[in-house]
Amino acid sequence: MGADRLGEAIAAAHARRNQMESPVADGEPITAETFRETFARARDEIRKVVAGQEQAIEHLLAAILAGGHVLLRGMPGLGRTLLVKTLARVLGLEYRRVQFTPDLLPSDIIGAEVLEGHATTGERSFRFFPGPVFANLLLADEINRSPTRTQNALLEVMQERQVTVAGHTHFLPRPFALVATQNTLDTEGVFPLGEAQIDRFMVQIDQRYPTQAEEKRMLALTTGMAAGGPEQVAEPSTVLAMQRLAREVPVVPAVRDFALAIVRGSRPGEPQASAQAERTVRLGASPRAAQALLLVGKVLALARGRRHVAVADVADVAEPVMAHRILLDFRARAEGADHRTLLASLVAEAHERTMPKLSRWTRQALRT
Repeated sequence: MGADRLGEAIAAAHARRNQMESPVADGEPITAETFRETFARARDEIRKVVAGQEQAIEHLLAAILAGGHVLLRGMPGLGRTLLVKTLARVLGLEYRRVQFTPDLLPSDIIGAEVLEGHATTGERSFRFFPGPVFANLLLADEINRSPTRTQNALLEVMQERQVTVAGHTHFLPRPFALVATQNTLDTEGVFPLGEAQIDRFMVQIDQRYPTQAEEKRMLALTTGMAAGGPEQVAEPSTVLAMQRLAREVPVVPAVRDFALAIVRGSRPGEPQASAQAERTVRLGASPRAAQALLLVGKVLALARGRRHVAVADVADVAEPVMAHRILLDFRARAEGADHRTLLASLVAEAHERTMPKLSRWTRQALRT
């Protein structure tokens, strides 16, 4: 695509900024400005309870508003459960929590059909009792503590937003999101997550220890008198409207090519594969990765006050979107290779491949 046509696309995106709106369930419209304000208010309310974790909060909010699922990983005691519970309260979502254990059954999550007898007629029939998955936000706590059979019960839930029991399909409430936590310290009594399930998580957020200032604030929040909780700033219909609006954000071909270059560069054996990926990667990212880069990038664009996706939006989410979808070679891991170094290289190479084709003013517009 030439610079002239690309410039026209950017101009058209700016021209539509005041016209972009998406109706909620009751007919109330939501504008891009309302989206930005709601995102900022939700982030601020979560910060009242959760100290630090600024990037984790932003990426978690962005993934939920992009309609995706989230895998939260990190050391114990970093407040993952508190973060998810606070998010549900702020967005007005019905929240359920399931503690995954080795003896947890699929029916404990999705529900089961039970044979009931009528007290007067004596007739017996099956009745479906829904499980905790029938909520707006499900927290699968320590998901890797349950065996593969139980984990696989979530595959249909994550992809189709439905549950099939005894040949009958039951649809989940809308919106629906699964947030799973994973303790990265323990290696005893845990079961690995299958590649098919990991790929269904839109983002993986790795939480790290807080800074000294953040931990000092955390002590003040948790060891003093109980302060007021966060305020609700949205409701399920608002979240649905924000999800629909995010999908309407335009993406110019150059930004789409940039996202595609990152993903295809991670696949060894492909013509576009990077030299580092050929040396270190055993399995590259799937097409879901490119979709997630653009969807989360659209949410960040609106949250940052723009009506078009910039290269920076895609680059900022490359790590949480891509890290769990790339399998490093065993030898490369033994030699100290890691996902962060690889992804930084992939983003840099994608810049080199896609940006030189554009004029100087167009490159500046895409970055900002």
